[in-house]
Amino acid sequence: MADSVKLVVTGTPEQVGPVLEQALQPEGFRFTWANPADCIIEKGSRTKALLLGAFGTHYKYRVLLRPQPDGNLVVDLGLATTGMSGGAVGVAKVRRKLDEVGRVLTTAFQTNGTLVHA
Repeated sequence: MADSVKLVVTGTPEQVGPVLEQALQPEGFRFTWANPADCIIEKGSRTKALLLGAFGTHYKYRVLLRPQPDGNLVVDLGLATTGMSGGAVGVAKVRRKLDEVGRVLTTAFQTNGTLVHA
């Protein structure tokens, strides 16, 4: 279980952002964009996770879209919360979900024809 996922895709942040949203909104994630290249994606409730521990659901990840000199874009998905409110089980859940989100995004970019490599 990794603490980040990096994908190399073609396109600009303005082109890649909608692909992220189309792939992850059906999974229940909400998006908060700081700018076209930086956002927080979140699913569930932090309050419920604090109250219910490992039985509550709260996933929060930071997405950075970094343009590269070769014209590609690195989609860098990392932990924005550790999951510690759910103890060791919560930490494992947050990291497992990150792996799952990485697979969903890989499939979305492959389907879109913009994935360079995962």
